[in-house]
Amino acid sequence: MRLSGGREVAALLPDAELVTLPGDAHLPWHGDGDAVLRAVGPFLGVEAPPAPPSESDCDTLAEISEREREVLGLVAQGLSDTQIAERLVISPHTVHRHVANILAKLRLPTRAAAAARAARAGLL
Repeated sequence: MRLSGGREVAALLPDAELVTLPGDAHLPWHGDGDAVLRAVGPFLGVEAPPAPPSESDCDTLAEISEREREVLGLVAQGLSDTQIAERLVISPHTVHRHVANILAKLRLPTRAAAAARAARAGLL
């Protein structure tokens, strides 16, 4: 919704607060839905999940190996484990392990969140 439209909707709802997000493509089901829930949770009376540690708090991207960066780049392109395995000439199980290690090192729940973090950090 455009900013002007958001203000109009917020004005119609008692106790509503307009929260602006950077950018122009916000799909809460694709990426960090927790951030959206933290923004609207209080209004909806829903307990939001805790905010993740900020990227400046821990430089976890430095822990990612070169091979994991390569896998992460292909994940960001939307490739499946099987497609990545074919491209890198490794087994799908090895790709699955790389992805699991990436998510653990970055302390993120999804492939999409890892790809977004890498993109923000300029790794892609």
